[in-house]
Amino acid sequence: MIWCRTGLFGMVFLGMSVIATSGISVGTVYANEAVTKEEASKVLAGMKWYTEEYPPFNYRGEDGRLTGIAVDVLTEAFRRVGVKRDVSRFRIAPWNRSYKFVQKKPGTALFSMTYTPERLKVMKIVGPSAPNIIAVIALRDSRIKARTPAELSQLSIGVVRDDIGDQLIRKFAISDESIVKKNSLKQLLYLLGQKRIDAVAYSTSVFSHALKTAGQSYRNYEELMILAKGKMGYAFHRSTNPNVLAYLQKALDEMREDGDIEDIIERYQN
Repeated sequence: MIWCRTGLFGMVFLGMSVIATSGISVGTVYANEAVTKEEASKVLAGMKWYTEEYPPFNYRGEDGRLTGIAVDVLTEAFRRVGVKRDVSRFRIAPWNRSYKFVQKKPGTALFSMTYTPERLKVMKIVGPSAPNIIAVIALRDSRIKARTPAELSQLSIGVVRDDIGDQLIRKFAISDESIVKKNSLKQLLYLLGQKRIDAVAYSTSVFSHALKTAGQSYRNYEELMILAKGKMGYAFHRSTNPNVLAYLQKALDEMREDGDIEDIIERYQN
């Protein structure tokens, strides 16, 4: 699928053109009509897929191609369904932009998406592909001892816009003035290191991986509070035909039963 620089309408138009030329009806994509496995594979291949830098789940490797747990899991699931797309070439975009796309633009998909009841109301999620722990993390030498919502409300907490940490921290009635929003973890780590924020609400796995890449140790940081122990999957616009997604879900279920997903996760933990 081709990225169009004429705006969102142009991007969706090109996506629909791919679907149209493949012989798949619009109803097959967005209604609830029954589909064959071959039809489902063409619909999935014709979608506009987005992801972000979120290692070890999805990130750009040294060769410039996408890699990570969620990438490898989806690659194998695509193989089982017969989807002719190279996952390693999917587009990386800022999370807050992609998060809006998958809610507003039919024919879009985004990963990795942590399951929450709120998100399941506005999109469809297939998975899970991997576990994810979200916590409020501070420098150990800051000696911050916030352990309750009331204590957290006294801190300046950094989040990535529309990230799961951003959404979860709001459940603790943290005021907008106490939340510092940025577009990437890299920006938050800089602010944390400069003592311009007290803590970051983010995935512990991704936070730890970022530190390791930068030559730092997670032992120099402390988890003040666990916000959620969740699971991640692949999100789709809510109009997507559930019968199409059922083939992808079946492939993921089989991979879990076979132990393939656990094997992929272990590869990135060693």
